[in-house]
Amino acid sequence: YLARARGVRARPCNIVVCSGAAQGLSLVARALADIGVTAVAAEAFGLPSQWASLTKAGLGCPALRVDSDGADVMALDDIAVGGVLLTPSHQFPLGVCLHSDRRAAVIDWARRTGGVIIEDDYDGEFRYDRSPVGALHGVDPEHVIYMGTVSKSLAPGLRLGWLVLPDHLVEAVARQKGETEETSGFVVQLAMAEFIVSGSY
Repeated sequence: YLARARGVRARPCNIVVCSGAAQGLSLVARALADIGVTAVAAEAFGLPSQWASLTKAGLGCPALRVDSDGADVMALDDIAVGGVLLTPSHQFPLGVCLHSDRRAAVIDWARRTGGVIIEDDYDGEFRYDRSPVGALHGVDPEHVIYMGTVSKSLAPGLRLGWLVLPDHLVEAVARQKGETEETSGFVVQLAMAEFIVSGSY
C-alpha cells in the first residue's frame, strides 16, 4: 500500500506498527536521544503535542520559519541538530507543500551531516488543491523516517499508525517500544490488513 499510494518502499522488518503517530514520534524521539542526538528542529507552526514529545525525550527543539514554500530547511546548516521533523506534503496547519528546491536541500543536509528527517505524512493520501506529492522517504530511505497514520483516512480513535525506519534505527526504536508500551489491538490491525488486501482502503 505504501509503495502504491506514497512511493514508500519498505521491507516488513523496517516497519514498526504503533498506536497512532503520537506514539510513533515518542518512540523515535526517545530512540534518537538514546543514540546521542541532542536536538531536533521542527516547523515553527506545528502541533504542540509533537513539540512536547520531543522535549519530553530531552531533545532541544529549535524552530524553523515557515513561509509559502514550506519550512526554511536552509537554516539547518546554522543550528546544531541531529534531526528535523517536517510535514513536507501538506504543512500543518498552514497547508503549504515543501518546495522541490527545499526538498532537495533537506535531503542534501541529511546526507552531508548524517542527520535524520522525520516525515510526518499525516494526510499524504489526500490532495484536492494540487497534484499528489511523493513522500520524501522515496528519495532517501536511509535518512528519512516515514510516519503515517489512519487518523485522517479512517478514524483517529483507531489509534493505528506506522513508522518506516532506516536500517540503523530499527533496533533503537523497537527497544523503546519494548513490552510495556501501548499497543494497537490485533483486531484493528487485522481489519486494516483486510482493508488493504481487498482494495477497500
